[in-house]
Amino acid sequence: MGFSMYMNKFLLFLGLLTILSGCSGNKSGNWYDAYEETATTTPQDVQDTYLYSTALYGSDDGGRVANIAVLLPMNGPTKNVGNSIKTSIETALLRKTKPNIKMSFYDLSGDKTTRNNIIQTVINENPNIIIGPLFAEDAKTIRDIKNDELPVLSFTSDIGALGNGVMTVNLLPVQSIETVINQMQNDGAKDFVILAPNDKSGQLMASVANQAADLYNLSVKGLFYYIPSNSDSIKDVAMHASLYNARNASNTRAREILSDILTKESLSTETRNNLNKQLEKISRSETTGNLPYDAILLLGNGEDSKALMSFLRYYGVSNREVAFYGTTLWQDADIASDFSMSGAKYAAMPEISENFKNLYSMVAGTDPDYLAAFGYDAANLALGMLFSPKSEPAYLFDPNGYIGSSGIFRLQPSGVSERALRIMTLNGSGTPVELKASQTNFLKPLYNIHTMNLSSIPEKQISSRGINPGDYITIPEHLRKKSAYKTKPIGANYITESTENVTNAEPIQIYADSDNETITNPDYQPVKLESVSRKYIDSVEITE
Repeated sequence: MGFSMYMNKFLLFLGLLTILSGCSGNKSGNWYDAYEETATTTPQDVQDTYLYSTALYGSDDGGRVANIAVLLPMNGPTKNVGNSIKTSIETALLRKTKPNIKMSFYDLSGDKTTRNNIIQTVINENPNIIIGPLFAEDAKTIRDIKNDELPVLSFTSDIGALGNGVMTVNLLPVQSIETVINQMQNDGAKDFVILAPNDKSGQLMASVANQAADLYNLSVKGLFYYIPSNSDSIKDVAMHASLYNARNASNTRAREILSDILTKESLSTETRNNLNKQLEKISRSETTGNLPYDAILLLGNGEDSKALMSFLRYYGVSNREVAFYGTTLWQDADIASDFSMSGAKYAAMPEISENFKNLYSMVAGTDPDYLAAFGYDAANLALGMLFSPKSEPAYLFDPNGYIGSSGIFRLQPSGVSERALRIMTLNGSGTPVELKASQTNFLKPLYNIHTMNLSSIPEKQISSRGINPGDYITIPEHLRKKSAYKTKPIGANYITESTENVTNAEPIQIYADSDNETITNPDYQPVKLESVSRKYIDSVEITE
């Protein structure tokens, strides 16, 4: 199906275009060379940039027709997504109809050969701009066969599919990483651990997180990859990230020392009572020892992150000592009511505007999702480009950006989009709370990390001086030199590094002791060293 609209970009603005020709010419063969960045001011609403009167533009079309081709999957397993975007594009078109612009929709839902044939047909028809496709594979196909001057507004979030005029209006998850690491710095975090899914996307995001850590002066203490949706892999990563083996061994050794002193040494009543309090307190947990980091960044989706946080807390990592952070992958996940995630923060898109919600619901009968909102932005951006007196690159890559249906955004010549994000926090109530609003302009750059051509980085085991159980208990002065009560750092299953700094421990204090008083109760028995039940942790299942 098609719609007709037209805008005269030649007659009335011929003089202006002549002036602009210096920045709209093809300088070195690349289409985007026509782009020249100017001083950034405030963004303009993308849906209003083409709403000019016929009197201003004139009505003599010279017989020309501008063509917009839309490539989306409208059948098959992703038809709901494709048709949702299609509806939003139609909504933008119907909002302000113009003559002599032809918009044609192509169903890109068949097998690879069928899709490639459709793409070639579209390219042969020489459209002014393409909206779509949805997936990276098709975007790469278009990029490889089109001429550089044909702009493509795709919906892929794979930066490897961009370039040579192929752009994306979609949110790039890697940008939420810089947003949330910036929040880490604002929260006072110093050292953090990365937990990432072991796939291409997770490895890319881990690489970005590593770069962002350098940019914001944070230290990555460890990096662990897990198999997505695999409970055993997630549990194993949580155990290693928590340093459970070392902290559990430290706890066991500390309890042994306290029990031995209480049963074998002569102590004052006051000293014995205090040691018993220490033993009682330390026996409430399976782990002892401070962690060498103060934050954990989870780069997976909501379900995997929820499982990781449950396992981490089971292994003794609480939100009292470590802050948890996530990305925009949490935005639509069912995590807001989960108390195990209370206190966690994550980057999120701004709310979809009420104006677009109302327009979309009148057409579709349902509320739009973010991909539908991006489709609305893409349609308005394409129409704005056709109606603008600027060159196509100058319009599309306007450094001021545009106000879209879900916050501000702008495109870069590399094809990457920038979208402003906000910071949300979870409190278990079922409704995330906005902690920090998104930016409303680009006067301050949103992102500083170049995400093209990144390579994956390997796992990094946690580096620490070890956990010394003696740092977390206090024994009588006259017993400290006894070899039976001496301790050393325990670092099983993780790297130890030499350092003069001692653990920032908070030992339990005791009072003065007496060498003469002995235990008078022959029935005294030390606290039994029992293990916490693992029934829950072994029964957790992760589902897709």
